[in-house]
Amino acid sequence: MSNGIRYDSLLVRYLAAELDERLRGRIVRAVRLDSASRAVALVFRRGVLYWDLDPGGGVVQWVEGKSALAAAGTVTLEPARGTTVARVTAPPDERLLRIELAPPGSDDEDRAGATRRTASLSCVVVELMTNQWNAIALGADGRILAVLRPREAHGRVLRPGAMYVEPQRSTRAGANVPLDRAEWRALLGESPPPERKRTLLARVAYTSPLNARAILGTASIENGEALDAAYERYRSVTSLPAPDPHVLRLESGAQPYPLPLPDVPGERFPTLLDAITAAGKEVAPAGAVAVPRAALERLEVRISELERRAARLREEWEQAGPRAAELRHQADLLLANPGVAAKGMTEVELPDFTGGSVRVTLDPALTPVENAHRLYAAARKYDRAAAQLPARIEAAEQMRQRLATVLARALDGTASVAEVEAAIGPAGAGGGRRGGDARRLPPYRRYRTSGGLEVRVGRNSRANDELTFHHSSPNDVWLHAREAAGSHVILRWSDPDSNPPARDLTEAAVLAALHSRARTSGTVAVDWTRRRYVRKPRKAPPGLVVPERVRTLFVVPDPAAEERLRIPEDEGED
Repeated sequence: MSNGIRYDSLLVRYLAAELDERLRGRIVRAVRLDSASRAVALVFRRGVLYWDLDPGGGVVQWVEGKSALAAAGTVTLEPARGTTVARVTAPPDERLLRIELAPPGSDDEDRAGATRRTASLSCVVVELMTNQWNAIALGADGRILAVLRPREAHGRVLRPGAMYVEPQRSTRAGANVPLDRAEWRALLGESPPPERKRTLLARVAYTSPLNARAILGTASIENGEALDAAYERYRSVTSLPAPDPHVLRLESGAQPYPLPLPDVPGERFPTLLDAITAAGKEVAPAGAVAVPRAALERLEVRISELERRAARLREEWEQAGPRAAELRHQADLLLANPGVAAKGMTEVELPDFTGGSVRVTLDPALTPVENAHRLYAAARKYDRAAAQLPARIEAAEQMRQRLATVLARALDGTASVAEVEAAIGPAGAGGGRRGGDARRLPPYRRYRTSGGLEVRVGRNSRANDELTFHHSSPNDVWLHAREAAGSHVILRWSDPDSNPPARDLTEAAVLAALHSRARTSGTVAVDWTRRRYVRKPRKAPPGLVVPERVRTLFVVPDPAAEERLRIPEDEGED
């Protein structure tokens, strides 16, 4: 038995083409999103496109007649009269599908639904990334009108009123044109046979756990002609031939797919929707353990957090070496050009050793020699980070893989509730930061400076407001990276007549730089003021404030500082 439909970029690409042929030009009466059942329905004159976006389901089907999705809690969007489907598309090598709408038009039939909204609906986006399935209704201005699962992740805010930002696009090779044989050999020939599946999934477009084994065949255990045979199988699948829908019999169960796969048994169906519907009848395995949805959501959130952590650490690791070399080079230029820079300057342009010039950002409170030593010290910190980060990346990846395995077993009914709870811990402890768990955690992370002062760092834009205006005192110091999106930072300080020690203030500024978009810069300007001088404009979006009487520190965002200063979240409040 199968445990829900799995989507890869190839399946989504073919599904978009089939839906485009079926839906283009049809008048849309309503779009309904039901967060309770995780389902979305597009209602037309003579039928409904219904999509179950629960990870344990995933069935999309065309149903003749009216929609039954009108329960309490359903959000119903009624587009302008006569709005039709303009096209259905999927970006290359992406698990994202866009149903674009074209006004005008009308439908006067009364619709039953819990909540109805009239809006300039222009597009419905279905995101099918692993463990993060979602549906988002967009207005003509690109803002979100409604979302099936409100969330904030990877710098994206999926909430009504926010501008919609697509997930980061795939960078795998062969998304637009399949790899040629030489590129295939260059990419996979260097990998030992047991590592080729991992290489294939990470670097070759339209490959996935659904088709990788069939594509590689014996190339996963041997060299020579096996790699050439694997290339032919790769081309037969990823060159996007005419659809030939099947329900494949994989080890994990029934799986709809737009094409047959080599040496994989399966049955042919007239359309891909037929294949999805047929496979969907097998999504409820007999005797499966029912893990509560709340526990699954917490597990999903924790996996997403670990993915973000590993990606952030990997980015820092990739940049650490070049940044260390760049900072060291700037310091060398400062010392090699005495008299060009002077104390009080914020930047200087210096002649490079190989021609041209290099612009160097300076701390105006320091002499040129002191600025050079500051740059050398920052370079050494990046060197240390480059040495420490691989182990931290590996730890995050191992934890993510372990939790992903638990999630997969929970979805197929073979993991117990106790096993899931043990993997993620009790609600509110570590992990979950969305939905119910988010309310059990304070809106900030806690750190302690070398001088023993507490620093609070906002978790997201909404938490920034709560931290600044409900979890700080008027005399506390408020900090934020200048002209860069990031967290509000509060340095706890009760004395109204004196400023905190310079070292503590600098460490708080470093945390503000690290929790901002400027964290990969060599030097970051961080504004600070007393919290009593920070105000919230009327009707301003979450996180937007206006600070007054601002002063500025220039700091180097040291990645090691966050770990050194962090207070464990299971440690009580002061």
